[in-house]
Amino acid sequence: MNTKKSLLKRVLLFMITLMLLLVFVLVFYSASSYFILVNQVEQGAENFLSLYGGELKSRVAQMDTVLKNVLVQNSSQLQLLKSPEESKRYYAAQDIINYMGDVLLNDKSVECLIVADNHYDICLDAQVVEISYWDKEALRDFTKECTLRDDIAAKWGFAELNGKNYLYKMFVYNGRAAAAYTSTEHFMETIPVGDYTGQTYVLTGSDGSVQEVSGEEVGEQLLGAKIDEIHIKNTFLADYVVQSGQIMLYSIVRNTSMWSQTRLSMSAVLGVILLTIVFGILLVRYIQKEIISPMKKMAHGMKRVDEGEYTLHFEGEYSTAEFTHLKDSFNKLMDEIVGLKIKSYEKIIELKDSQLKIIRLQIRPHFFLNAITTIHSLGSKGKEKQVNEYIDALSKNIRYMFKSSLHTVTVKEEIRHVENYFKMQELKYAGSTFHFIDLPKELEGWLIPQMIIQTFIENEFKHAVSTEYVLTILIRISKKIYKDEEMLVIEIEDDGKGYPQDVIDYMNGSIEYDEDTGSRIGLWSVRNMLELMYERGDLLEIYNTEPHGGKSRIYIPAKPLHEIKENTPSKA
Repeated sequence: MNTKKSLLKRVLLFMITLMLLLVFVLVFYSASSYFILVNQVEQGAENFLSLYGGELKSRVAQMDTVLKNVLVQNSSQLQLLKSPEESKRYYAAQDIINYMGDVLLNDKSVECLIVADNHYDICLDAQVVEISYWDKEALRDFTKECTLRDDIAAKWGFAELNGKNYLYKMFVYNGRAAAAYTSTEHFMETIPVGDYTGQTYVLTGSDGSVQEVSGEEVGEQLLGAKIDEIHIKNTFLADYVVQSGQIMLYSIVRNTSMWSQTRLSMSAVLGVILLTIVFGILLVRYIQKEIISPMKKMAHGMKRVDEGEYTLHFEGEYSTAEFTHLKDSFNKLMDEIVGLKIKSYEKIIELKDSQLKIIRLQIRPHFFLNAITTIHSLGSKGKEKQVNEYIDALSKNIRYMFKSSLHTVTVKEEIRHVENYFKMQELKYAGSTFHFIDLPKELEGWLIPQMIIQTFIENEFKHAVSTEYVLTILIRISKKIYKDEEMLVIEIEDDGKGYPQDVIDYMNGSIEYDEDTGSRIGLWSVRNMLELMYERGDLLEIYNTEPHGGKSRIYIPAKPLHEIKENTPSKA
């Protein structure tokens, strides 16, 4: 079943991914722009608030200085206001009024100064600006009322008198009060309206109630409300301490301008995305027409060739030079190659068959030569009984090699042949070897190349067996996952001297095998057999072990790709 996606679907997938990335860029850009603008607006609001708040703080400090100077510079005259002599009271009052008038001529921070004494019902005042009669009377009455109270602390406060709101500071002692007044409207004139759009300045008293509002209008409902109860949509609040615990200045900043700027940026980015989408659609249509359709046509033609229609030629004209060249080249190659395809393929298979047969011939003569040498050696020593036993074992091996026409046999059958071979070699090298074979019963039916284990055992007896010590040979057969494929693993290990380094190098593919030397031709034939039967060069590993010895590991897949039967063509 073909699960590969078409090129058009892949292009559409890439375009959708691109659109999603662009949308992500839009959202990220808009969010980052918005937060940057918010930070800039907040920073700007705090800067303006700090600037204007500092000016208000300076004005409050100046009003406090003016009031204290009146009390300090006129302390003796203030005492005379309680004198029983009317003339002294009169002249003291005139001196105080004149001093207050002189002070206010040079200092515009205070609108009105009032001194009142309840002992003789005296009330003195001076103002820097024109104040209406009723406004002044309201200030005088409020000050005189305060002379009768002893609970008024010398701190800043707000009072609504005759419909106007005033900021004042008052000292009350022993029936006498001295106060400095300025209207909150006049006080807030320090802040120039229009310097910073979208911002409203709010003046509050010690209890947090709003006393005056300046700047952008946000509604008359703010006056008298508690600052912590004000909730206006799309705004944020900044504060500045004018007088700790007594006077606070707040800034209410609208963020509508931020939204408008952000929407403008979003619109620009959205426009780019829409243009990209339109371009993407046009690109997909172009690819469909100029690439996908011709490719589908050619893919369909190739499929027909695979099905045996070797006379196929691509017809028609293509609008692109690449496909025109591809069409002409394909038609030319079909004329030259298709006719040779089957013949060439059969020739390659035949060549592989020949190579496999040559490998089998390389293995068998080697075995028979070793057998003849052994019989000759036993006969020369007069061991007739051992010669008979050896010939009997040899005949069994010969029947094993020729009874099957397949190149693969079960592991069980191969091991039976190997055990018989050990019996033969024990007659030649009595007491020189010890062998152990570990073959799980569930793996006995696994198919392996014929004579593959026996070739390695032959190599052991030829190069590792010695009459000076007992050679241990272990054969372990197991099953494992090798390179994502379940395989049979045959491990052959001995405790002899190990493999020469050049044998390890060419058997593991590090260097090329020198066929002229004929060294270890049996092992090299096994390597070639595995490559031809399974089309893999990674199924055989040999290396030396510590402290001494050699180890071979052979991986056998479940099924060979090529198997050869005697006197019949191979099949793949």
